[in-house]
Amino acid sequence: MIRAITNVTHTITGSSPSKQNTANMSASSITLSEFRDALSRYPALIKSISKTPTEGKATLEELDRFRYIDAPSRFSKKVVGKKEMYLADVQKLTDWKLAHGKFRPTLPKLVAKNSDEAIKEATGDAFSHYAGNSTDISGTLKKISEPLKGVGPATASLILAVHDPEHVIFFSDEAYRWLCADGGKSSIKYSIKEFDELHDKAKAIMAKLKVSPIDVEKVAFVIIKENEPVHVPKPKPVPSGRPRGRPPLPEDQKKPVKPSVPGRKRGRPPGTATKEAAPKTPNGTAKRGRPAAAKVEETEATPKSGNKRKADDTPATGRTKKAKA
Repeated sequence: MIRAITNVTHTITGSSPSKQNTANMSASSITLSEFRDALSRYPALIKSISKTPTEGKATLEELDRFRYIDAPSRFSKKVVGKKEMYLADVQKLTDWKLAHGKFRPTLPKLVAKNSDEAIKEATGDAFSHYAGNSTDISGTLKKISEPLKGVGPATASLILAVHDPEHVIFFSDEAYRWLCADGGKSSIKYSIKEFDELHDKAKAIMAKLKVSPIDVEKVAFVIIKENEPVHVPKPKPVPSGRPRGRPPLPEDQKKPVKPSVPGRKRGRPPGTATKEAAPKTPNGTAKRGRPAAAKVEETEATPKSGNKRKADDTPATGRTKKAKA
């Protein structure tokens, strides 16, 4: 896929590919000269992406030297004598892994929970197993990763890679993308199965070009990093120098201010009538609701007319009501 894009660009423009574009080759079709050309650019690339570390931390260049020179010289299976690995060694390899690739802030804390004895026992058991079963790389990785905290197949492959740098490749994102995903992005699960696929692809290119796993790692890193889009930060806005907020209106646009009356005070003028206070109950509180209507004095009212029938008056008709027997 990468070679096809490069060839199309060359055909359209009519120009020869640049030095950087010659590295944009798939792992299955890259030539030895292209491979060596990409490998030669690795030191400059590491120097360009190396950031100033915090106090007490090593630079990426220093960690890179430990990963590819110091650690293999101490823990390689060819070294005569004991090859015991301790927590500080695994922590330094983890620091390189995070500075060189994708940073995971929780990983150092998990690795730090392991003791020197746990690291020594797990790596010693794995190296002993690998000495008699060099083809059982998956089993060796499990013996490293399963007893330790924060150590998965990727970190376990890094530990085994410094023990056998001539045959084992480190399970890096860049190596997997270049060898197994044709340079494209891939959702990596960091499983033993994925490492087996990576290991087989690495063996094929190593046999074809007669190169080492370390060389394959570095070339994959160069090819992937050089083809990633460059992040250009947005420029900061230049201050205009004008004051913040809404500018003041000119005098002819301002609303006229009503003149105040001199000597006039706020509130009700003195001498005005006040509202009559509500009547209070015997306990001193004011009554609620409407005031009760005033009682009218009871007087003997004179009938309006004198033609009302009295009780002993004779009925209007001559009929009388019979009583019940």
